[in-house]
Amino acid sequence: MHVIDIMIITKDNYRRFVFAIIFIAINIIILPFRIKSGFDLQQSGSSNDINNDVPYSNSIKISAPSVYTDTYNPQHVKENNIRISYRLHDPKDEPRPDKFLSVDTFFCKDRADLPPSLQSTDDGKLFDFTTTVSTNLNILFMGDSLGHQFSQGWEAAVLGKGFESNRKVHMKYNVGSKQFDCLASSAPIRGGGVSAFWRYTKLLERSRWAKIAPCFVMERKWGENFLHTLLDLKYTDPGSSQQQYSVNGFHAVVIRLPHGWMKAEELTKERIKEVIIFCQELVGARTVIFTTVGLDNNAITADMWKGVVKINQLIHEVANEWKPPKDGQDGVQYVLVQEFSDFTSKILHENGKHIGYNTTSNNFFFERLVGGSTSWPQSIPMVCANKPKDNLDSECKRNKISPDGIHWCVETLGPRFTASIACLLGCVYNERPPDSTPEGLASVRKCEKDCNDQFMSLKRVTDNWIGNKKTLYSSKISNA
Repeated sequence: MHVIDIMIITKDNYRRFVFAIIFIAINIIILPFRIKSGFDLQQSGSSNDINNDVPYSNSIKISAPSVYTDTYNPQHVKENNIRISYRLHDPKDEPRPDKFLSVDTFFCKDRADLPPSLQSTDDGKLFDFTTTVSTNLNILFMGDSLGHQFSQGWEAAVLGKGFESNRKVHMKYNVGSKQFDCLASSAPIRGGGVSAFWRYTKLLERSRWAKIAPCFVMERKWGENFLHTLLDLKYTDPGSSQQQYSVNGFHAVVIRLPHGWMKAEELTKERIKEVIIFCQELVGARTVIFTTVGLDNNAITADMWKGVVKINQLIHEVANEWKPPKDGQDGVQYVLVQEFSDFTSKILHENGKHIGYNTTSNNFFFERLVGGSTSWPQSIPMVCANKPKDNLDSECKRNKISPDGIHWCVETLGPRFTASIACLLGCVYNERPPDSTPEGLASVRKCEKDCNDQFMSLKRVTDNWIGNKKTLYSSKISNA
C-alpha cells in the first residue's frame, strides 16, 4: 500500500509555496537573459602591440603598458581582449593591501621579520612586492572569514587611491571591535569591472534558502536578499558621462570551502559539484575557482590534517573531471584550482626549519601554543618567529605569517594571492576564448599550472617584473 504525504495548507505554507513558484519562474526567465547580456567575451583586436617577452613560461606574459588601464569606466574596451592584467610594485610605491581590513586582529604590523629563506635575494622577491589589478570582469568571492580577509586584500588591489568610496558594505556584524562583512561590493573597479564578497559558512544548496537571511556569524540558510542585493546593485560611471549600470551577474566565483564550519566528511564531491552548478544558475558564472584548504585551527592533529588533504584531493578530482557544456548551452565552463594549501605549507616548512623543528614530515604543524588568550591552540610554525620555551604563548615572538593560527597575514601573502587569482582568470578570459576541445582544455590546464607554479609557490619574482608600469597578463595561448 502506498502512503501519500499530505501537506496541510495553512496561510503561511501557502505563501511559502507561492513564493517558491514565483522565485523559480523568475530565475528561469530572467537569469538566461542576465547571463547573456554583455557577458560574452569581447572581440579580440590586433595583437601587434603586445610585447611577448616571456620571462619563464608561455602562459605569463609581459605586455605593452596600455593593456593595463587606470580608467574605471564600465564601458572600457580592453585592448587586444586582455580582460584582466596586473602589475607588481615596490611597497614604497604601492602600499600593502590592508586598507580595507575590518578585523583589528587580522593586522600583522610591527612583527618579527620573516626567516632569511623567505626574504628577498639577488634572485628575486618572494613577499617584497604588492599587486594591483585592472579588469572589466565581474568577480564574486564566497566563503568564511578567510575568504573575507583575502577578498579585502583583492579590493585594495582593484581600488586605487581616491576610489575607496566605490566600496560598499551592505551587511555586517560586530564581535567587539571586530567587524565582519557579510556582503560587500566594489563597483566600478579599475578597468570597469565589479568585485563582491558574500559570506556564507556553508556551501550553497538548493534546499537551504530563505527569502530573507540575517547577517550572522553562522548562517543556516542562504538568503535571497543577499543574492538580489548583488544582482540589482547599481553603480555610476565616475567619468563625465555619469551613466548608471547594474551588476546583473558575475563572470567568475572564487570559493573558499568553509572547512571548520563544515566537517571534512560533509565536503563531499557531490556537494562541491552542486555549488558549481548553483553558482551558474544564481549569478551566471562561467568560471569557478576553488582555493585549496590550508592549515588552521580545525586541523590540530595529524588525523584532522588527513581530512584536509582529502578535501583538497576532492577539489582536484572535481576540477579535472569537469566537462564544459556543449556550445550554446548554459553552464560553468571551467573549474580551476588555486593551490593555496601547497603555498602556505611551504611557508610553514621554511619557518619551522628556521625556528628549529624537524620538517622532514608535517608533524611539526601540530606543535601548539599553551596558555594563550584564544579558545583554540595556535600552531607555533604559523604564528611564531621563534621556538617558544615549553610552547608557552607568552614566549612566542609573533611573526608576519599568521596573526592568530586561523587567518593569514594579508599584508604578506595578499599580493601573491591576488596575482594568482588575476593570473588564473586570465587563463580563461584573455585573448581569444578557449575552444571546447581536449586540446583547448589542456591549454587552460597548462596556464593554470603556470600561474600556481609562479604565485602559489616559493618561486621568486624577478626584479624586472616589478615597477616601471611593467604589465603582466596570462593566456592559454602559448608563444611558439
